Amino acid sequence: MKTTMNVARGLLLCAAVALSQPVLAQAPGGLKEKLLAAKQAAAQSQQALRSYTWIEKTELSYKGEVKNTKINSCRYGTDGKVQKTVIQEPPPADKKPGLRGKIIEKKKGEMQEELQAAMALVHQYVPPDPGLIQVVIGAGQASLSQQGPELVALTFPNYLKAGDALTLTLDSAFKAMRRIGVTTYMDDPAKPVTLAVQMASLPDASYPASVTLGIPASSIEVRVTNSNYQRVAP
Repeated sequence: MKTTMNVARGLLLCAAVALSQPVLAQAPGGLKEKLLAAKQAAAQSQQALRSYTWIEKTELSYKGEVKNTKINSCRYGTDGKVQKTVIQEPPPADKKPGLRGKIIEKKKGEMQEELQAAMALVHQYVPPDPGLIQVVIGAGQASLSQQGPELVALTFPNYLKAGDALTLTLDSAFKAMRRIGVTTYMDDPAKPVTLAVQMASLPDASYPASVTLGIPASSIEVRVTNSNYQRVAP
């Protein structure tokens, strides 16, 4: 679960990384200005969040049932890294005796390996790689679409693998990231791995309110929820 939390902490850099100068250089004039505004807004949000504390809750579910939960109190340190204080740890798992216990432990090990592989894969999408985005733009596959009256989506299909997609959804003014979506797979396209991020707003920043990593074929899901943002006293 640690890797998923690292994904959550790096999400506000998505626009700043994805919308780098080489990418902006390939965009049409009007869109280029909007993308630059998005990049600047992302950098400002990342800086503003250093003035807050918040609560981070991480839940691991299997077949729709939450198996363990961890809660941390978080804030940025002077070194720019997130510092965590544990509020709630998952209780130690009861070990079953005999053959049943061995089967359960084997299953847990397999799930952990699969989850780690999925999280490593997701890290190839978030933060986005400007070089890969350039390839999609150069191939004429990137698209900009209206998502209702207030949102627009930048979609990059075949970003890392054939048939995958990275989607960045921003407000219509290109001032804030609203959603981030990844649809991919490890070895078999019929066994997808998904990442869904829902952003929320503070008076001076955007932050990842929820980050959900799913492996539907294995009924595994990890959900990170960030809440209770409070400004640190100066």
